[in-house]
Amino acid sequence: MRPGGILAALLGALLIGCGGPAPAPAPPPAPPGSTPPPAPLLPGGAWRAESLQVLSDVIDREAGKPANAWALAHGVLAKGRGFKAVDGRVAIDVLIDDFLATEKLGSFKGLQPYFPDATADGTPVEPHTDLILKTFVEVGLALDEPLTSRPGAPTLERLLRGSRLRHHPNHPAKGAAAFAKPDDVAWSIQAWCQATDAGAPGSWATSAGGDEQVDAVALQQLEMLEAETWFMRQAMVAGDTVQKRRQGIFSYTCGGAHLFQSVVACAVGAHPPDANLASRVQAQTDIYLWRVPLETGLVEEAMRQAPKLAPLLYNQDVKFLGHFLESVGKAERDGLFTPTVQQRDLIDDAETRLLAHVLQMKRLGVYSADKLAMWWDKEPTRQFYLDVVGDACHAWSGLQIQKALREKASTP
Repeated sequence: MRPGGILAALLGALLIGCGGPAPAPAPPPAPPGSTPPPAPLLPGGAWRAESLQVLSDVIDREAGKPANAWALAHGVLAKGRGFKAVDGRVAIDVLIDDFLATEKLGSFKGLQPYFPDATADGTPVEPHTDLILKTFVEVGLALDEPLTSRPGAPTLERLLRGSRLRHHPNHPAKGAAAFAKPDDVAWSIQAWCQATDAGAPGSWATSAGGDEQVDAVALQQLEMLEAETWFMRQAMVAGDTVQKRRQGIFSYTCGGAHLFQSVVACAVGAHPPDANLASRVQAQTDIYLWRVPLETGLVEEAMRQAPKLAPLLYNQDVKFLGHFLESVGKAERDGLFTPTVQQRDLIDDAETRLLAHVLQMKRLGVYSADKLAMWWDKEPTRQFYLDVVGDACHAWSGLQIQKALREKASTP
């Protein structure tokens, strides 16, 4: 039995009694004397359907709350541009109508649209600069069409232009030194690269009076990712391990997943135009894969030492694995990564583990509406609420990408 099958069997024993998917149509009878092929076992096996339903329900209920722009944006990322808030409005309309602001930038004409960091009561809107812009570009909104049907609604190009105007280039610098807030640039740069591929200019003037080029900032971002993971690459080559002390990539939001995804999104359009770009992205993908047993092992050790922290630790696993499946899935989908058999087994095992831990969190009541409302209402636990909802969205996104990859692979 391959490794994925072993893990599925072990977790199946732990989660026996879980609901399974609806029965598949019966296959045609095999010819006399032949042995029918075994049915393929999807990651998660018998509890896959239940886990997916849990995530879908959390996204619809919690990410659909119209007062939480950050959550709405995650819902759009997970379920697409048609995702709706619980009040029936399209989430994109809610984001534009209820949260978009404008400001004057330097000597440039007119008011430039933007999303603020948070609302007046502290509810997050865009705690990461251009998170909503990136989401709009990624789900395929057209640059030249109004974002909503409301009269006077800005186009996506206007929102993009405002983002680019606010950027202050630092051309001589390399890596993290190129950015005032290194952990806050991935969403912007991904939007700039993907918008350029959709027809936006590849260079622009900024409000500070300088000029910027998408290829230049994409190179600085790639150099930053390489520098922040260098200690991991050294350990990987030496057959060693690393300690997790918030150093390098460990200090980045979601373990640097968004930085990796931004590098991948830019590389799809050959940003930067480097002859070694594909191999440089492959090296970063290999490091990401290498991290999986390290990260999951840390969660297991913490669980042994502090079982009362199970809700937090299970969600930490969902966070890392959901972002991982999403990140390497995008790299594979976009032709920048072709997994080996061993790597495919590792990815499938990660999916199985994520689905199992989703059910464990359900059994602990983590996803219940009452528990989540309680955590949101209390300042000390509000971040955990946001983590649970956001990580459910990224997990769903990663699972859907992996599903599409399997369907593509099975199509002649």
